[in-house]
Amino acid sequence: MPTVLLVDDENAIRRSLRKMFEKGGFSVLEAESGRGALDAIATDGDIAAVVSDFMMPEINGIDFYDAMVAVAPHLGSRVIFLTGAARDPMVHNSLEQRGVPLISKLEDLHIVLDAVKLVLLRK
Repeated sequence: MPTVLLVDDENAIRRSLRKMFEKGGFSVLEAESGRGALDAIATDGDIAAVVSDFMMPEINGIDFYDAMVAVAPHLGSRVIFLTGAARDPMVHNSLEQRGVPLISKLEDLHIVLDAVKLVLLRK
C-alpha cells in the first residue's frame, strides 16, 4: 500500500483528503506545514507521493517543492499541488515551469486521488 503525504495548514482539507486516500487503498501521513512535510520526508523513505497546499504560512509551494527535491529528488515528479488560487499567474506559472500539476481546491477533490494514481505510474 503506497504512502501519500498530505500537506495542508487546513485541518478540514487534510481530513477530507485522508478519508478519500484511505478509502482508495493508500497509507497516509499528514503535515500541517511545509517545514513539517520536509521533516517527514527526511525521516520516512517510504513516501510514494505528496499532495500539498500551495499557499501556506512559513513556506510557500515553490520553496517547499525546491527544498523537497533537494532532499528527495525522486518525489519531484510525484507531487500534486492544491490551491484556491489556481488562476493566479504567480501560482500556476512557477509550477508550470517545473512541470508540476496544480489542482484547484474548488474542484471535486476526487480528482486529486486520480492525479496521484497517475503520478505513481511514472517510473
